[in-house]
Amino acid sequence: MSDRYSSIVDVLMLPYREDGRMPLLRRAEGRYAAGRLTVVGGHLEEGESPLDGAIREAEEELGIRIDPADAEFCGLFQFVAADGTRRLGTAWVTRRWAGTPANMEPEKHAELLWAEPGDPPDDCHPYTRGVLRHFVEGTLYAVIRAGGTA
Repeated sequence: MSDRYSSIVDVLMLPYREDGRMPLLRRAEGRYAAGRLTVVGGHLEEGESPLDGAIREAEEELGIRIDPADAEFCGLFQFVAADGTRRLGTAWVTRRWAGTPANMEPEKHAELLWAEPGDPPDDCHPYTRGVLRHFVEGTLYAVIRAGGTA
């Protein structure tokens, strides 16, 4: 009998302004995906639901509070890195929140910028680029590969 497969579970929150832009965070040097732009998110923690985790990450990273009733599930993604490791990501979108988004973790993120999800900057991490593409297309499930194919 082989060991059961396990995967890191990412929880992603996509705040969506009226002008159609979403926040992206540039990862600080020395961190995972250093210098690349990523969506708001992190890892699921013990005892929380994916939605609770995504809401927590938005508060930690942007300083905004989101009512669970204002978040809508928008995707389940498996990211396959160049080395073959895999992550499973759950994504949520919201158009409503309390507070003003800001970079609340400058030790982790060098910059906060707002981008069109259908035309993300070239220096987005491949996972982020895939999540944004599938969000725009309305795809609820996809495998996103580091090489850009899905």
